[in-house]
Amino acid sequence: MNAVFYRLWLWFWHLLPANPILVRVVYGASRRTRHLWLRTGYLGALLVVVLFSMGTSLSGVEASLSDLAKAASQTFTRVSQVQLALMCFLAPVFTASAITQERDAQTFNILLATPLSNAQIVFGSLMSRLYFLMILLIASVPIFLMTMIYGGVTMTQVIQSFALSASTAVLTGSIAIFVAMIGVGTRRTIFSFYLLIGLYLVVVYLLGQWKGTWVEASIANIDGVKMSWLTALHPFLALEVSLNQVYAPSYGRLMDSGALERNALAYPSVVYVVWTFGAALVLTLFSVLFVRRGIKLGEPTFWTNLTGRFRRKDRHSLTRTPRSVWKNPVAWREAKARAAGGGLLRLAIIVIGIVAPLILYFSYWRNTIQASTISAWLASIIIVQFALALIIATNTAATSMTREKESKTIELLLTTPMSSKYILWGKLRGLVSFALPLVLGPVCVLFLFAVTSLSRGKSPPMIWMETAFLLGGLLVVYTAAACVLGLKISLSARRTVTAVMNSIGAVVLLCGVSSMLGFAFVEASGGEFAAFIAPFAPFTSIQYMVNPASLFISTTQFASGAAAARTASIIGSILAMALYAFIVWRVYSNLVKNFDMTLRKQSSS
Repeated sequence: MNAVFYRLWLWFWHLLPANPILVRVVYGASRRTRHLWLRTGYLGALLVVVLFSMGTSLSGVEASLSDLAKAASQTFTRVSQVQLALMCFLAPVFTASAITQERDAQTFNILLATPLSNAQIVFGSLMSRLYFLMILLIASVPIFLMTMIYGGVTMTQVIQSFALSASTAVLTGSIAIFVAMIGVGTRRTIFSFYLLIGLYLVVVYLLGQWKGTWVEASIANIDGVKMSWLTALHPFLALEVSLNQVYAPSYGRLMDSGALERNALAYPSVVYVVWTFGAALVLTLFSVLFVRRGIKLGEPTFWTNLTGRFRRKDRHSLTRTPRSVWKNPVAWREAKARAAGGGLLRLAIIVIGIVAPLILYFSYWRNTIQASTISAWLASIIIVQFALALIIATNTAATSMTREKESKTIELLLTTPMSSKYILWGKLRGLVSFALPLVLGPVCVLFLFAVTSLSRGKSPPMIWMETAFLLGGLLVVYTAAACVLGLKISLSARRTVTAVMNSIGAVVLLCGVSSMLGFAFVEASGGEFAAFIAPFAPFTSIQYMVNPASLFISTTQFASGAAAARTASIIGSILAMALYAFIVWRVYSNLVKNFDMTLRKQSSS
């Protein structure tokens, strides 16, 4: 019996603690300066959220104990949401790149030739990347404990917040490892995870705010919102229950439900942690089956050789329909070739971005839904649409130069008479043209809302006429800023995975921090000044330009201050467009200036 336990312990020891992949990554990568800056930036972002939230919550208020407890509770809520969002973003990037980097460097086949078992490869790759995420969570514990000093936050809430973040990281990491093991390409793997995870989080959260998904047995909060049936399936909905923002029904009030349903509704946070860890284990075990099996997928078999002799050849395989090229061929290639490569997904997002606002428009035209409700839903839909467009544009920009380097076409491009300014301007123009249809659909529907509001003669109208033009211009400069940032990182990076990770990470961080600060400033000020500063952050501009009534406490105040808020919004939008255009121009100028030097350094090393 002792020998059996010894062999089991030895097997577990080599599977996880002494796993060569885990030891190599932890020992080597943990010493890199890049990971030091990553940990510093992560903790710095959380600390900024804590300090800023405490400052805004106590501004102009005499700090009594009750005020300090309330401010600490609000601060804990915000920092918990930020940490959970960062885990949703960082986990798939770290874990998916564990396999794709091996394949890019052509070392994955060498790894398969070693005596390592399939389980050691999968668990070593997964745990070596989750190690960094767990270290980030552990390092942030003192920041969360700071919020407990003044009361208002319990240890149970802290534990539940960390459990939700850790389980979300493990689940997304396991899904990433599973998809990477079955052979999805590098760029598609990273991009698909950002897109699908973002869609799931946004769509399910919006469904959770719909009354049709609310649990009747739950108690409404101060805003009249009840807990949704989907709470146990969504990390942010479960976090709201843990933070007592939404109340779960008691176990005794669910006597008519089954045992599984009762536990899921009464303890949604615990159920979410349990099922995510269980699903992660199942996906990881399935990944073990595909480690060496995927290598044989491309090998010819008797059946493929037989069917290949009778397969009809495409008559257009050696010919191509002539196409009209723009004056700048680099811009045409970035805009048209990228659109042709991912046309189905891009077309689906464009169609959804037009159809969803049109449904709200017809409801407004028929007066079946209140204008305030339509404004709130319209702002949410445009935010989701723009977030998807921003991710797609950033991903495309991040691969614009690394694709040239990996395919060795950058050398051919440099032998042409085109200058660095001509190439980079073509890249930037083509990337913006590629992303432009993704944001124009909701803007056109906004124009329909404005025309309908004006024809009905309501004062103030639901959508101001200039909102469609100003918001359209803001979305274009926001997209251009994301594209030029992705282009800058793509120029300096050597690999596509690194460029995509850094680009999307930078855009998500900048948009998240700026929007978080923007929402805090708007909520603290309100009125005309809030209308002026809202356009300087991407998501706050959409929220408060589409729904300007939310800038005021009541409809009476909005009616009296609508004219001043309208003027302030116009001035702020124009200044924000000028500011972002100046930033894009400065970054573009630096790219042109350092283009040749950057490529020479990369070619010489």
